Amino acid sequence: MTVTTRHPDYDENIELWIKLDDVCKGQKAIKAKAKTYLPVPETFGDGDTDRYKDYLGRAVFYGVTGRTLNSYIGSAFNKLPEFKRPEALEYMERNADGAGRSIFQCSQRMLRLVMKHYRCAVYVDYPNVAPSRNREEDKRKNAFPMIHTLNAKSVIDWDYIIVGNQKKLSFVKILEMVSTRGPDGFTRQSKEQYRVLRLEGAETGNLFYTVQIYTSDDDGNWAEGIKCTPTDYHGATWSYIPFSFCGAVDNSDDIDNAPLLELADLNLAHYRNSADVEESGFIVGQPTVCLPDVSHEQYEIIKRDKLSIGSRNGFPTKVEIVQAEDNNLAKQLMTDKWEQMKEMGARLIEVGSANKTATQSDNEDSIQHSVVSLAVSNISEVLTMALRWCAKFALPDHELGSEELSYVISQDFNKPKFSEERAKRLYEACVGDYLPWAVWYKYEQTGMFTEEKWDEIQKQIDQQRMSNPLGNYNPNSGGGNE
Repeated sequence: MTVTTRHPDYDENIELWIKLDDVCKGQKAIKAKAKTYLPVPETFGDGDTDRYKDYLGRAVFYGVTGRTLNSYIGSAFNKLPEFKRPEALEYMERNADGAGRSIFQCSQRMLRLVMKHYRCAVYVDYPNVAPSRNREEDKRKNAFPMIHTLNAKSVIDWDYIIVGNQKKLSFVKILEMVSTRGPDGFTRQSKEQYRVLRLEGAETGNLFYTVQIYTSDDDGNWAEGIKCTPTDYHGATWSYIPFSFCGAVDNSDDIDNAPLLELADLNLAHYRNSADVEESGFIVGQPTVCLPDVSHEQYEIIKRDKLSIGSRNGFPTKVEIVQAEDNNLAKQLMTDKWEQMKEMGARLIEVGSANKTATQSDNEDSIQHSVVSLAVSNISEVLTMALRWCAKFALPDHELGSEELSYVISQDFNKPKFSEERAKRLYEACVGDYLPWAVWYKYEQTGMFTEEKWDEIQKQIDQQRMSNPLGNYNPNSGGGNE
C-alpha cells in the first residue's frame, strides 16, 4: 500500500458524490460532462457528432436539486444559531476555519455537504508553536485553534482500533490541494498533498496523537514530512484525534445514500426526457415537402437545380406539404417526473399549484424537514464537540458546561401561520395582566411568539402592574384594561 491508497467505502461512493455536486451546480456542469449524463441515442449511430452536439445543445436541465438544497439551507438558518462561548473564542464569530468563514458559515457549509454527500467531517488543529504563557502571547504569535470542515471527497481513508470496550479513531488521511505561485509571480500551480492523522502508542497503552504531511515531487514520488505531536494548552499530548465525521443519520463513519440522491436522479431523468422532447419537436415540428408522383427524371432535376417552394417558377408535378403527428410520450414522462420532484420536497418549483388543506401542508412540511432536522442536530453536536477541542488547545480550564460553550442550530424551520384565535387569547391574557402587552404586539406584527424566558416576562408583567396599579388602559404605558 502507498499513501494514495483509498478506503473501499470511498471508492464505492465517490462517483455518487461527484454526481450530486454536478447536479447541484446546474446546467453548465451537467452539459460539460456531455455523454456522462446524456447518453447518445442508439438511433444516432456512431460518429454522428454534429447531431449529438445539437441534441445536447437543445436539452434543458432545470436546476431543481440545487434550488431545493438552497431552500433547505435557508429554512434551517432562518434563525441565527445559538452560540455560547467564552471571550477567548470570540474570534469564531469572524473566522472559525482560518479561511475567513465564521462558525455560522461553517455550519451552513456542513449542512450543504451532508445533504449532498450524506456526510462531511470536522477536525481541529493548532499552529505548531511553543506553549504560550498567556493569551496576549498567543495573539502575538497569531496562534488560534481552527475548525476545518471537510467534504466527503477529501477524507480518502480512515481506520479504528479497539481500546478496552471503546472504538477509537486511529487513522485519517486527508487529501489537500496546495496552491503556489511560479517564479514570475503570476502563474499559479496546484499540487496535491496528504495530511495523515494518527493515534499511536496502542501497543504500550500510552496513546498520543500525531500529524504528518506527505508531498510529491515533479516525478510523482511521495515523501513524508516531519511528524508533529500536537499538545493542549498545558503541553500534554492528546489521547485521541480531534476529528469527527458528521452524517445525515448519525456521526459515525457509516455511509448511506445522500438525502438528495433520489431527487438528483429524477432531475437527471427529467433532463434526458427534455432532450428527447426537444429533439422530437425539432424533427417533427418542421413541415416536409412531399412529391408522391415524381419520376426518376424529375428527381434528377430536383437534385441538380433544387426545388423552390413559393417561387414563380413552378414544377411539373404534384407537390405536397406534410406535417408529422405529435408524439407526447417523452413530454408526459417529463410531466410525471416534475410532479414526483414536487412530492420529494422541491417546493420552489411549485408555482401556482392548487390550494391545499392545512393538514396536507403541515404533513408535507414535516416530511420535507425531517431529514434536515436530524442533520442540523448532528451538526450542532459535532460543532459543540469541536469547540471543546478548541478550548482544550487555547484555554487553561476547558471543562466548560453547555451554558458556557455550545453551538445549537434551531430545528424550528417553519414560520408558524398567524392565528386569529391565538392573537385573541394573547390579547385577553394581556388585558388580565397575565402577559405583557409587548407579547401581543410582537405576535400581531410578526406572527411569532416571544422567545424570552419566563423570568423576563414576569419582570415585564410586574413593571406593567406598577405603572398601572388601577388596571386602567393607558396607550402610553401599554398595559391594563379599560
